[in-house]
Amino acid sequence: MKIINFKVSIPKIILTLLIAIFVILIMYALSRFLDFTTNEEIVMTNENYTEILKDCHQNIDQYLGKKIYTIGYVFRNEDFKENEIVIARDMLINQTEAQIVGFLASFEGANEFEDNVWVEVRGRIAKGDYKGEIPVIEIKTIKKITTPEDIFVYPPNKKNENLKIKDF
Repeated sequence: MKIINFKVSIPKIILTLLIAIFVILIMYALSRFLDFTTNEEIVMTNENYTEILKDCHQNIDQYLGKKIYTIGYVFRNEDFKENEIVIARDMLINQTEAQIVGFLASFEGANEFEDNVWVEVRGRIAKGDYKGEIPVIEIKTIKKITTPEDIFVYPPNKKNENLKIKDF
């Protein structure tokens, strides 16, 4: 029969656990705020635009702090603040009807961009308030671009081929 003898020091175990928890919290904070763990960026395309927009509105907390890239045109409502615009797209409902969709965005200098000017935007997703809590892009970079060939996006979960504009 073998007897193993070791001393258990409760204070040392507690101290070790506290240090481990502290290190884990520091690593989490650094990865969350300094982006050490990932440089992934959500890239919105004509094909995934409304899926991402819808999911972000439904699950805003999962998107907070994530980088995002999108293009769209500048759109404003009369009740927007001076630093707010929508990075808008026209969602094709059927062959003759479209609806404006997009992310509210905020940045100093928003008033320098005219309505209907197409822009390319990079930023981070945050919570904002416009008639309730919504996702907002905090713009880091924005630049004017030429109007793309296909200006439309399509409703979530719809076959794009059935909605594409035909020559009239």
